[in-house]
Amino acid sequence: MNVLGIIAEYNPFHNGHAYQIETLRKETDADYVIIAMSGNFVQRGVPALMEKYSRARMALSCGADLVLELPALYACASAEYFAGGGIALLEGAGVVTHLGFGTEYADFSFLQEIANILCREPEPFQDILQQELKKGLSFPAARARAVKACFSAHLSASGSFPDSPNNILAVEYLKALSRCHSEITPSPLLRRGQSYHDTAPGQVFSSASAIRAEILKTDLTLKYASPAADSESDGFRASDCTKQMRRRLPSALKISMPKAALDIIKEYPHPFLQENDFSPLLHYKLLTESSEQLALYADSSPDLARRMKHESGVFLSWNSYCSRLKSKNFTYTRLNRVFLHTILNIYQTDYQNFPKPACLRVLGFRKKSAPLLSAIKASGNLPLVTNPTQSSPAQRLLSLDLAASDLYRVGLAARGDNRLQDDFKQPVIVL
Repeated sequence: MNVLGIIAEYNPFHNGHAYQIETLRKETDADYVIIAMSGNFVQRGVPALMEKYSRARMALSCGADLVLELPALYACASAEYFAGGGIALLEGAGVVTHLGFGTEYADFSFLQEIANILCREPEPFQDILQQELKKGLSFPAARARAVKACFSAHLSASGSFPDSPNNILAVEYLKALSRCHSEITPSPLLRRGQSYHDTAPGQVFSSASAIRAEILKTDLTLKYASPAADSESDGFRASDCTKQMRRRLPSALKISMPKAALDIIKEYPHPFLQENDFSPLLHYKLLTESSEQLALYADSSPDLARRMKHESGVFLSWNSYCSRLKSKNFTYTRLNRVFLHTILNIYQTDYQNFPKPACLRVLGFRKKSAPLLSAIKASGNLPLVTNPTQSSPAQRLLSLDLAASDLYRVGLAARGDNRLQDDFKQPVIVL
């Protein structure tokens, strides 16, 4: 039995994702496709546009057979931990034969060479890395320069370096496979359409960034809707208005998304969340914790924590505060992750204590994939969990996932919506 595994966010699911599943399923002759998907918060350190069960439904409606939740500890981490957690999750299923992922660089063998260098970290690489760090560069930027120096001959011939976000993740996947001596076969697929950061809408293969920008335009009129008027109603009374607006989503999205995914967005009953919806929680933590405490959170540092505390008196919003702190060695994405780790109480020590997931938490599956579930139960080395009340060997990991779900519900409540059920009441999606 061939099983294709894909690590994804689907924020939201679009034509590029559908193309990836369909193409790689054919290329690998896969009987089933398993998705290891981020939960309610994503790698950039921000909330997902839609809650995890709706995004799992999108994936299952558009070609996936089983969606597992990538624990929050890894889903909201740097590329190395994100990839390592995802690979460990798929390895734990015991049935995955191929790993599918996208790249923006045609020379896959070169990506493999980069992964090998990063795994071995030879002395020339380490020397250049330390030199660049002393110049004040962030670790990702310093490491990129060290890698480029190791491949100067190759770059002089090709004239380019594969340092886009998708290629960085591809290299991290290859590193993770190598480090755990995995027998999973890497199956790269050259990306089609827009680049990762392109926000121009209306293309068949639009980026997720472009699609999110278009979707958020339809939600602005509800951004400051007062929840008080709906306090006595059954749930979020503005949801009917929300659905009417989303049924008029721009035609650009019809071009860029599979119909099944677009239909789920149109019927989505909740506001679309952004990082600023969590500004009060972040502000409270900044005011009530010392710089020593702030330095303990994942991706933080003593220097950054001192700056965060010093600037807390001029805090206005998550985004404005992030822009104020951004510097050459503290990128916008790293700051977002630090902020999220701060309000989720994720510490750097958690990554040492939990180098890999402890269970396979099911978000949804297709009925026809029953043989796949049976194979996982027989061959996997991690237990399948369909409800958080089931016992788990690592309660800390489970508690972080539950906290992330509760935090997402807090963000919705701040927008006047209390309709999202907690994880104990949410049934697994079955199609």
